[in-house]
Amino acid sequence: MTTVAVIQARMGSTRLPGKVLEPIAGRPLILWTIAAVSAIEGLDALVVATTKEPADDPLVDCLNEAVVAVHRGSVHDVLLRVVDAVEPYSPTVVVRQTADNPFPDPDVMTAQVRLLEDGPFDYVGIAGLPLGIGAEAVRWAALVAADREAVDPADREHVLPFVARQPERFRIGALAAPPAARHRRFTVDTPADLALARAIGERLPDASDRPPRLSDLEAVLAADPALGSLNEDVEQRGPDTAQLAGAAPGPVDIRTGARG
Repeated sequence: MTTVAVIQARMGSTRLPGKVLEPIAGRPLILWTIAAVSAIEGLDALVVATTKEPADDPLVDCLNEAVVAVHRGSVHDVLLRVVDAVEPYSPTVVVRQTADNPFPDPDVMTAQVRLLEDGPFDYVGIAGLPLGIGAEAVRWAALVAADREAVDPADREHVLPFVARQPERFRIGALAAPPAARHRRFTVDTPADLALARAIGERLPDASDRPPRLSDLEAVLAADPALGSLNEDVEQRGPDTAQLAGAAPGPVDIRTGARG
């Protein structure tokens, strides 16, 4: 089984342009994401999928300097861009992550991959984890089916809703989270989100040696509860596709591995 991670990234965010290169504790946001995704156990390859737009040249320069594989493709057909980025690696499982998440938990993403490896699933999302902590894990065959059949522009833009909303066709699984963990927002979509990410990054003592886990982020917020108010009023725009599997039968609790 070959597991390939793909990170979607571009400079043209409408709410916070250039956010993927914004510094967090001295490192561009995208490099935080890459470090976390690279820590997935058993990962065989990682590629960043960006666009052919000249505006993304600075991002590509950053990735080249960091010796990270890059694919450049369509701006709006993100599904095609993702498929084209990972196809050369002949994947069995694809982990899809977005570059506005500086703190995805490697343990959570590893657990998602293992559900695909060990279980009957075609797709594994998350059930109620904070925004920005998990990813989406999908079998290559299901991703190819989405690319071949999806025609709705929203499905092409958001990549995996075509799979996640069809439990009658695809075998959908999800990681369950403890209720206390569900109401945080660790994604970066606005200046308020970036302010929180920077505050957290500055308070992570060993971030340069070890990508943080959800427990590390929660410890930072527990030590300084006022930080949580920085982005508490931000509304999420667009579907958080990984959460679409939250109502799927048989979610797995990341604390115990037990099926719900």
